[in-house]
Amino acid sequence: MSIEKFFTDQYYKQANLIWLLAPLSLINYFIYYLRIGLYKFNIFKQKKLPVTTIVVGNLIVGGSGKTQLVIYLAKLLKKNNINVGIISRGYKGKFKNTTEVFDNSNPVDVGDEALLLKQKLNIPVFISKSRFDAGNALIKKYNDTDLIISDDGLQHKSLIFDYKILINDDRYVTNHLLLPAGPFREPLSKILDNDILVLSNSLESKKDFFNFSLNQKVTNLKTNEKIALNKLPNLHLSIGIGYPYRLINSLKKLCDFKYRIYDDHYYFTNNDFKDNFNYLITEKDSVKCTNIKNNNIWVLKSDPRMCPVFEKKLLGKILNG
Repeated sequence: MSIEKFFTDQYYKQANLIWLLAPLSLINYFIYYLRIGLYKFNIFKQKKLPVTTIVVGNLIVGGSGKTQLVIYLAKLLKKNNINVGIISRGYKGKFKNTTEVFDNSNPVDVGDEALLLKQKLNIPVFISKSRFDAGNALIKKYNDTDLIISDDGLQHKSLIFDYKILINDDRYVTNHLLLPAGPFREPLSKILDNDILVLSNSLESKKDFFNFSLNQKVTNLKTNEKIALNKLPNLHLSIGIGYPYRLINSLKKLCDFKYRIYDDHYYFTNNDFKDNFNYLITEKDSVKCTNIKNNNIWVLKSDPRMCPVFEKKLLGKILNG
């Protein structure tokens, strides 16, 4: 069992050994509230970019749908003639300095999520350890940018955002502690903050929701051929995302398949696709599989849905300043 799977199971299935890390979580609480105080009393300085900014984030680690929401928002804003750029920290990328992401960037260098955003949206995407530096670099090169979306970054207190959107995850958690004993990056009470717009990712939500259902057609990674899932025999799901069980449970309603779970952001090799299966992968994983020598890899896609009332309200705020 990998370390990542151990923590995932402890957070979302059954907690036992994880309680040994509770003292470290208490230290994180102290650091969290200390940082809040230092920013509140202007000891730590906050910065503001010269364009409208939106940050999309969540409270618990892994797989809530942040990147899908960023894609949805960017497409929505582009349809309303707003020039959008994306900033990200390029998680797991090996880059050292502030970097622009291109269609042909190596996911090892820039991270899989940043590359997926670039390929799906074809808009400026910049990554940096500092989101302020990423935003400045983006605006300097693309000076017609009207709005910047930060993929993740609610915990990035040094940058002031105009709009904060938090995805409230509906999955079961074994406890509500901060990392590492619990899955929370910030206290649960954060969802009560007046300056945060909260979206639920639950399929049961009737109000203020953002969720998605699996498309029943898949796309061949090599040929772009589209085919219905139920037309493919001998299916095998290979998945390396933050919380794979939501997708696995949704897929079980559509077809029979075998599966193997890899660590989030895992980099696939030819050896992972050596058997005689029709392999299913996610869009995020697909950007890391372009060099895999197998013609039977099929990409799963999802159909996103946002609460129309929330969408109209958010769009109205942005368009009217």
